Amino acid sequence: MQNVKISSAKPSSQSKPVLGISECLTGSEVRFNGGHKRSRYCTDVLSTYFDFKPVCPEVGIGMSVPRPPIRMVAKGDDIRVIATDHPDQDYTEQLRQYAHQTQSQFEGISGFVFMQKSPSCGVNSSKVYSENGYPATSAAGAFADEFMKLNPIVPVIEAGQLNDAMLREHFLMRVYAYYEWQTEVMANLTVNALLEFHRRHKLQLRIHKEKAMREMGRMLADLKTANIEQVAANYIELFMDALKKPVRRPQHANLLYRIQKHIKRCLSKDEKAEVMGLIEQYRQGIVPLVVPMTLLKFFVNKYKADTNIAAMYPYPSELGLQNQI
Repeated sequence: MQNVKISSAKPSSQSKPVLGISECLTGSEVRFNGGHKRSRYCTDVLSTYFDFKPVCPEVGIGMSVPRPPIRMVAKGDDIRVIATDHPDQDYTEQLRQYAHQTQSQFEGISGFVFMQKSPSCGVNSSKVYSENGYPATSAAGAFADEFMKLNPIVPVIEAGQLNDAMLREHFLMRVYAYYEWQTEVMANLTVNALLEFHRRHKLQLRIHKEKAMREMGRMLADLKTANIEQVAANYIELFMDALKKPVRRPQHANLLYRIQKHIKRCLSKDEKAEVMGLIEQYRQGIVPLVVPMTLLKFFVNKYKADTNIAAMYPYPSELGLQNQI
């Protein structure tokens, strides 16, 4: 297990989670050509629910606007970021070092939205050219790659991936889970806070990676003599890794079945049939996730069952994230 440093600081805004973001996505004209790549989803939707901390690593290391384009080139086992027209100008180490220089700036953020295909900010889509000038593969940009190494538990996504309903929902679920960890657990770390967090998120963990859920349960089984700070650091590393891979419709359907089990003794025969019917329609792709989930929430409230389950309220419903999955 990595020795991951976990910040105990709350995010900078007490009312909203904070996202790091590539500055060009906010509409700032910081691109190499003097333009921007404004993401309307970020500026028009996410800005209602999040505060942003923008950064342009290329401007941050002193490059001008506009500026000559740069690209990633494979040289042996290494990938370098060089000026397209002047291969002797290498910006790799400056961009990597800038990730270290800005660490304190991003302390307390709950996620990061990067610009896709950028040689500095791409997460997994930046073109890597061979030395003969032809595209060879793709990789993470120099700044984003270093940021992710320094902050392995912070959820990240490329702006282009926010157009995919499943990836968008998955990213924001992880962001809000991590924000809860920052504000409800690490802001005042106690055994009870740690146990309550695990209880609330058990269903999410179960459908993502049940083996990890069980491992975390064993980790929390006896905290009387444990170093709680170290347990917390190990726990959140496992937790965020367990949620790293998106789940698909069958796993979401299994989640719905498990929520239904919490209240099935309260339901009448007809109510149970209605819930099970909608879950099966969701499994078959006939209705979106929001349909059976809304009915389950109705019955949970009707029968005053335990509603303190993160899987039922993983993010603000106003985001409409379950309307298309």
